[in-house]
Amino acid sequence: MAPFVNVIRFLFEPKATVFLIGAVTCVFMYQLFFMPAQLFDRLVFKPDDIFSLNVLPVVASWFLHGSLTHFLGNMLFLFIFGRIVERRFGSFKMLLIYFGSAIISSFIAALAGQGGIGASGAIAGLVSTAILADPFYLTYFVFGIPIPVFIVGWLVIYADITGILVPVQDNIGHFAHLGGYLAIAVIVFLLSTSERSKIWKGLLLNIAMLVVLLMAYYYGFDQKALITQGNL
Repeated sequence: MAPFVNVIRFLFEPKATVFLIGAVTCVFMYQLFFMPAQLFDRLVFKPDDIFSLNVLPVVASWFLHGSLTHFLGNMLFLFIFGRIVERRFGSFKMLLIYFGSAIISSFIAALAGQGGIGASGAIAGLVSTAILADPFYLTYFVFGIPIPVFIVGWLVIYADITGILVPVQDNIGHFAHLGGYLAIAVIVFLLSTSERSKIWKGLLLNIAMLVVLLMAYYYGFDQKALITQGNL
């Protein structure tokens, strides 16, 4: 029974994360099977909702999703990154970071003229917090291969930056995600002194690792170019 108990403990240990997943799942099930189309249309977040202080669609949109794939992808990332943040900061501050990021991401999206639905902006705040607080935490969600969480985080951040710089019709709220990533820069001041210190040290560590990876990439690219030229 020990392996089974360990799996159950792993899945349900982050109580706030599990609570959020349960809440979003319940709303998504209601959305799929019972929600009238008119109500759904009213709850989709629009930029004007922020400026008119129409709170209901702003908050409701954090629990709605556009498709099963959208929902499952968000819940996977919520479990991975929410668990890390909750492990480092506790349940209350994990919820503070989650909903604080949701608010800031909605505001940034509204400034960019974007609306939509989904928990992605809130989860983006957990992503940036996790890679700052525990960059070398190993995640196994890519074919069971152990990958430091900072690599996963930077890849998704890169994808959103690319989506902003080279816009395409992908129906992804890249500006909302960007607002979520940047939210920790504001929320960090609500944390304790030691927690703020951990975040700032994590930022310097991430910058250093990013520089090393970029140097390694460009060095490898230059070496490949030299080999290609030699073959010519």
